[in-house]
Amino acid sequence: MRHGARPRPSAALALRGAAALSLAILVPAPGALAASPIGPEFQVDTYTTNQQVGARVATDTNGNFVVVWQSYGSPSTDHSGTSIQAQRYDETGAPLGAQFQVNSYTTGNQWFPAVASDSSGRFVVVWGSQRSAGTDTDGWSVQGQRFASNGAPLGAQFQVNTYTTSTQYDPFVASDATGRFVVVWEGDGSAGSDTSYSSIHGQRYDSSGTPVGSEFQVNTYTTSYQRFPSVASDPAGDFVVVWQSYGSSGDTDDFSVQGQRYSSSGGALGGQFQVNGYTTGYQGLPSVASDALGNFVVVWESFGSAGTDTDRQSIQGQRYAANGAQIGGQFQVNSYTTSIQAGASVATDAAGDFVVVWGSYGSPGSDTSDYSVQGQIYLADGAPIGGQFQVNTYTTSVQGGPFVAMKPDGRSFVAVWEGDGSSGTDTSLRSVHGQRYLPEPSSALGIAAVLPSLFALARRRGSRRTGSPASPDLDTPERG
Repeated sequence: MRHGARPRPSAALALRGAAALSLAILVPAPGALAASPIGPEFQVDTYTTNQQVGARVATDTNGNFVVVWQSYGSPSTDHSGTSIQAQRYDETGAPLGAQFQVNSYTTGNQWFPAVASDSSGRFVVVWGSQRSAGTDTDGWSVQGQRFASNGAPLGAQFQVNTYTTSTQYDPFVASDATGRFVVVWEGDGSAGSDTSYSSIHGQRYDSSGTPVGSEFQVNTYTTSYQRFPSVASDPAGDFVVVWQSYGSSGDTDDFSVQGQRYSSSGGALGGQFQVNGYTTGYQGLPSVASDALGNFVVVWESFGSAGTDTDRQSIQGQRYAANGAQIGGQFQVNSYTTSIQAGASVATDAAGDFVVVWGSYGSPGSDTSDYSVQGQIYLADGAPIGGQFQVNTYTTSVQGGPFVAMKPDGRSFVAVWEGDGSSGTDTSLRSVHGQRYLPEPSSALGIAAVLPSLFALARRRGSRRTGSPASPDLDTPERG
């Protein structure tokens, strides 16, 4: 989504008095902005029979994006159960071609897709499959398919997991700038040291789709369940995996959020670490995103909060430097605290600014009909920009399960989710929706609201030009 005509003022404007400040508010730089929708909410699926659920999205450097989801049935060849569907879009949000089926193996159900794109727009989709055309015929397997930037398949569907005993499922994938990618998933049992219920596994690939090394076990804490992994890669290929663990050497009260960092060569960087500092009750379903330098942020859902949300479930976050050091403390994402906040997703731009979306039971906005989709934007230093905002405009019944992807230059992001019914053509149970955003200035933001962010942005950009640190939180440590 190019907006080259939009002025990009120097950060010095934020420091030149009231007149310059007014100009900066009217014509802000991308990092200091609040969300503004680009066009209306749109329906992604064109095949509208039965349910369309589990949407995920990835974007390339130019802002082209692809949405994948799980469909009950298919407009193509897969009528044996659920299939994996996809739709490509250009940077303006216009569909590129028609909805298409990702899986070529059509026996049984195909579930839980995830997608990642490299800088040129090549993308890879992974999902859980009931059995496999490969070696895994015992329960569920993890499957993948690579695509060129024009949507043409690159090679055939492939099996990711080499350990085939029992069930392998819930995969996630991340790609670096050159197209090297890593897949992580949850498996019952392990070829490694974890034979206690479920464990977290990974497999690395080069840019041609050839496996690099062998399948590896991520978790070193092996007691009970390890579930729901998420992975993020920086442009150089260093990556971080987070997941939900029943128990921990640190958090022994219910589920905790754990992490492990890796170099681009697949070597573990340091040991497994606990993400959540608040340890009362359940902490789970984490999501992670990395910026261009390898700094990363993790968000998750929490029963209760060390912050202001003590009404059932909240969304929490924690920022990290590239060397794995925590930056600041755990923070609460949601400001609307009534009832349940669940299912968070996070995306970053190259500079480290990030956006979080999640499902909320109720809304401070217009959606008071069951669950809504909410969002919050942050600067790289962790400062929230504007307030919590409602993503969905169609508000009948349930809107949830959101996922978000951000263009690397920070000039746009897109959120996708599943909803009961649709303002479009799909009135058959659940459909997939999307909304594009510019981090555009909000007319509701006054000088008092914008001033701290502008000064933070000025310090941050000034430090990038001079090479001096803006503040202790903004130092860029050496990689671990």
